[in-house]
This record gives sequence, C-alpha cells and structure tokens, in this order.
Amino acid sequence: MASFCCFSLIQFLVLDFCFLLSISNSQASSSSARPWSLVFPVQRDPSTLQHIIQLSQGTPSVTKNLVLALGGELPYVRCDQRQTSSTFRSVDCKSPQCSLATKYVGPAMCNKNKCSIQTSNPITHSPNEIDLFSDVVTARSRYSQDPKSQEWIPGPNVTAPAISFGCGTTASDAFNGLAKGADGMAGLGRSQFSLVAQLAASFHFPSKFALYLSQQAGFMFFGNRPYTAFREGDLAKGISYTPFLINPKHTDEYFIDVKSISIDGEIIPINKTLLSINKNNGVGGTRVSTIVASTTMETSIYKAFVSAYVKKAEAMNISRVASVAPYDACFNASTFVVMRGGLLLPTVSLGLPDNVEWRILDQRNIVRNVDPNMLCLDFMDGGLNPRTSIVIGQGTFLLTLLEFDMKKSRLGFRPYDI
Repeated sequence: MASFCCFSLIQFLVLDFCFLLSISNSQASSSSARPWSLVFPVQRDPSTLQHIIQLSQGTPSVTKNLVLALGGELPYVRCDQRQTSSTFRSVDCKSPQCSLATKYVGPAMCNKNKCSIQTSNPITHSPNEIDLFSDVVTARSRYSQDPKSQEWIPGPNVTAPAISFGCGTTASDAFNGLAKGADGMAGLGRSQFSLVAQLAASFHFPSKFALYLSQQAGFMFFGNRPYTAFREGDLAKGISYTPFLINPKHTDEYFIDVKSISIDGEIIPINKTLLSINKNNGVGGTRVSTIVASTTMETSIYKAFVSAYVKKAEAMNISRVASVAPYDACFNASTFVVMRGGLLLPTVSLGLPDNVEWRILDQRNIVRNVDPNMLCLDFMDGGLNPRTSIVIGQGTFLLTLLEFDMKKSRLGFRPYDI
C-alpha cells in the first residue's frame, strides 16, 4: 500500500540543497564544452493547435513528442511498454528526489519501493499518480554563424545524464486532451522539477527559456542569448520586460501584472479588481498559456473589450457581419485596408507596470480568417467566474518572441515576423 512521505522543514531544506548540488555536479554535459544554449524546433498540431517539441531520451535514443505546457510541474511521458533504455532509472522512494517531489510537484508516495507523485494534467486539470524516473536527454546546442560563409549552422548534440520525468500509462488521465501522437508533456512551470530548471542545472546556464511560435512551427530555446535560428540574428534584440507575479495557489504558472487594456490608445473601462490576484484563493489576474488557443477574458471584461473594438473598427469603415460560432465579432474581409505589412486594424495594448506596453499589432494576433470573406476577433468569453480573469492564449503571442526568465522573475516580449 502506498505511504505518504513526511519530512520536517529542516529536512526539506537540507534535501533541497543536496539535490540541487548533486544535479549541478553530476548532470554535466557529455560534450567537451558546456553549451551556451539549446534549441528545439517546434511543430504545431493542426487539430488541437498544441505546440510540440521532439525530445531525444534514453540509450539508445528514442524520440518523444512532448506538448509544451507552461505551468507544468515536471515533464512526463507514456511508459506502457517495458523500458529498453540502459540509462533508465526508477527513482527510489527514499531518495532526495522523491522527498523533494512533495515540495515542488505534489504528494510523494512509496509504491513497491518506487517513488510515485501526485500531479495534474495542465489541459484537463485532473489529478494523476505517476511514477518518477530519470534518464539521459540529448539535445542540439544553439545555431552559430560560420565565419566564412556567414550561414547559421546547428551546434553539436549534447547530453544531460539524469533528467527526471513522470512515467504514466495511456490509461492515466495524464494524457487526456493531448494531440494525436504526443507522448507526454514538456512541463515548463516554475518548479525545480520542470524541464527548464533541470536542463539549466545540468548545463549550468540560466534558468530561462524562450519561445517563438507561429501558426505552423517555431523554435524553443533554453539558456543564454542570443536566440538564433537559421539566418536570423538574435530574436530577442529590442525585447521589453515585465515582472512575473506569484499566485500563491498556482506558484508554477506564469502571471503578469496587466493594469489596463486599451484599443488605439483609449483605455477600456473595466472592473480593475478582476486584474488583481486574490491572495486567499488565487482567483483573478492574468496568466500566459501555450495550451489555450485564443485569449480568454472574464465575461464583463470580454464584453467591454468586444464593444470597444467593434466601435473602433466601424470608425475605420470596417463592416461588421453576422458572427460565426465560437466568435462574437466578425467583419467583412473586403472592408479592411491592406497595408504593406498586412491589414490596418485597431491596435490592442496591454498596460503593464512602469509604463510598459505590450502592443498587439499583427493581424494574426487579433483576428482569424474564418473563410476568405470573413475575419473574426480572436478573443473568447471566459465566463462569469473563471479561475483566472485573463488568459493570454497562444493566438495573441504567435510571431512574438517570449522569454521566461525564472532567475530574474520576468517575462520578455518582442514581436518578430521571421
């Protein structure tokens, strides 16, 4: 029968130090030099709109398709078949990793001397019990520029010898809602067991990652700048920053302090208390999500936003037409003015601390083509009592470089159309 692990605060702190020290010392790269950063190509599933990276795990290496999940406490994969990797290691229930899983992920249990942990599916939020194991991970280091040809070429492969994963079966709720062909989740949350923290500890680079996602593909970077892809230079050049907020009930997720929403410089009147996080129950505020396709807003915020946007659009002689579910505001595509950089649209801005603005300019971040003759405002009603008042979905930050810097506790953002 599974038994829950119980430890005092002092024991936790000692184990915490020992665990992080052991990662730092033992999870060194197999390459002769530590990589400056890692780069992963990203693909987008057309059905679920989830973004997926391929991770090489085990010895011999097996490719795992992992869905990107901001807020995921740890990476986890399917383990239906007998493990053939010679470097696969089940985590002992008396090990420091198992003990610390209670602190960073969820309740840890001892089941036949294997460490099992309670976690949740970032898509369905259903609780799950999965075993903990470690294995090697091989990744590609960042692109570099050839001094003679000036072409950007991929760096060498490097290996982290002991990355911890959750191990579940297909019957587990942990895999509900995943794209077809996905083998698990790339947990990218603010946790010492997240893929971000583990790769940073293994390769001794900063605990941060960057995403550049598009409607078909993209790139993901771990570690230091510059973030280079193919013939492009540093994608983060000219980046703006805003601090993260800590939600006491959802500490692994990424919240930012949105102060206001404006359209063409005019602030929309909304209930500002909805933009704050309730410290007692964690309700409210604004978080960033790779799982949610379209940005959602609490009903009163959403109605005020749609009303203001429609007025601005009509003032630009953009004709509204009958809406098509699930959208509430749709427009005649032929009435948009076509500019060199795309359609002329009302500009949406999120007001952030220190007079920083996240300006959403690109048509692909604001409207979606429903058919050749119709464009619809790509924002959704999140309901009257949502857990989070505004969820910035991937549709809003496609073609925008996002940098999640855990060490400095800040989000960087820069529109960049490759």
